[in-house]
Amino acid sequence: LYSFRARQIMISNGQQTMGVALPWAIGAWLVEPQRKVVSVSGDGGFLQSSMELETAVRLKANILHIVWVDNAYNMVAMQEEKKYHRVSGVNFGPVDFKAYAEAFGAAGFAVTSAAELEPTLRKAMDVQGPAVVAVPVDYTDNPLLMGQLHLSQLL
Repeated sequence: LYSFRARQIMISNGQQTMGVALPWAIGAWLVEPQRKVVSVSGDGGFLQSSMELETAVRLKANILHIVWVDNAYNMVAMQEEKKYHRVSGVNFGPVDFKAYAEAFGAAGFAVTSAAELEPTLRKAMDVQGPAVVAVPVDYTDNPLLMGQLHLSQLL
C-alpha cells in the first residue's frame, strides 16, 4: 500500500473533523472505482458516520476501513485534560465493530493480538466490497505527546 503520488492521501488528523474518514473513502472510491480505498479512524469518529456503511454496501464500494478501538473520544479527552485538567463524557461502552459491519452487509474483522494484525489486514484487503477491521489501541502515551504541543496548537 503506497501513496507517493499527489492527491492520493487525505488526512484530517488534529482538525477535529471527526466522522469524515468513511464518507471520504466512499467519495474517493466513486472517483476511482477500479482502485481499493483504505480509510482509518478512531472508534468515536467512525461511530459519527458509520451509517454510511449502508451506502458503501449498496454501492459495492471496494473500501477497507480500519477502526482504532479504545472505547472513547480520545482526541477530545486529551484536549479536555490539557485545558481543564479533567475529562467528562468521553467514554462509551464496548462496540462489536465486526458484528456491526456484518449487520450492514460489509465484511467484518476484529484483531485481538499484534500477531493477528498483518494476516487480518491481508484478508480484508482481498475482500471485493466494503470491509471493516477493528484494531484495539492503547493511547496511554498520547498525553505525553500532547505535552510537546503549544496550547495555541490545540485551540
